[in-house]
Amino acid sequence: MFSPDEFSLLIEDLSLLPSISPSSRRLINRMDDPDVALSEIASLIEEDPGLASRLLKVANSPFYPYSGKVGSVREALIRLGLSSARAIILATSLFDQVRKEPKVFDLWAHSLAVSVTCRRVAAQLRFPLVDEAGVAGLLHDIGKIPYYMYAPELIHRMDRDPSPDLPDYVREKDVFGLSHVEVGARLVTAWRFPLIIRQPIRWHHDPRSAPGEERQMVLLVSLSDQIAQGFGLGHSEVLTDDGTFLKVAAELDLSESSLLYLMKEILRDRDMIRERSGVIL
Repeated sequence: MFSPDEFSLLIEDLSLLPSISPSSRRLINRMDDPDVALSEIASLIEEDPGLASRLLKVANSPFYPYSGKVGSVREALIRLGLSSARAIILATSLFDQVRKEPKVFDLWAHSLAVSVTCRRVAAQLRFPLVDEAGVAGLLHDIGKIPYYMYAPELIHRMDRDPSPDLPDYVREKDVFGLSHVEVGARLVTAWRFPLIIRQPIRWHHDPRSAPGEERQMVLLVSLSDQIAQGFGLGHSEVLTDDGTFLKVAAELDLSESSLLYLMKEILRDRDMIRERSGVIL
């Protein structure tokens, strides 16, 4: 068992990005500069062939269903956007540290599924920040990764014995002192992501308690998380039938026909997401 202070110290260390290569850390720092040129970012990425290959795979994957394939890092950055590229670099850097741990691939596939669903929901709602919705979906469970890094035995025990009555974020609080939504919010704050990304990571399991700022994005990520879970693209969490899904859909003003359309789309994408997740990670 951890106290909140003990796990906070680990998170504080992790937020300084010690687990990624010096070249990736330099890249992230340059991407934070609002005046940086796209050509400079592309050149830095090309210094790391593995990272360049990964971004090209994502840009050419069905997760970004544009016509035509991109052949250069610069084209991949234009397609993905710098915010999405930055999130992919940070997320995959952490996932790489624990990729051999049981259940981590399921968590990665779930994160991608929620990202895809967020983009679909945002487009359906004509929400102007589709790329940001995808980033929030990709990072929504990033706070679970430190459990696999620092306390694998404890998190594996939780994965093997899910509770139908007690949500994971409640159990995590008892075991680690901090739930994954609290851990994730601390990480993305330290990584200087904007409020529109931080808020849904912190509140996606309890959207009705979220403060007013960026509330629509919180609801969007919460709904997308539940859709992915419901179609078998989950991690180890158990959905609770507390009426949250329909209440969130209603607050987003999603009609029954729109909701059915979205669910058909993600069902159609399910096998693709499972298959392509392993190619990217």
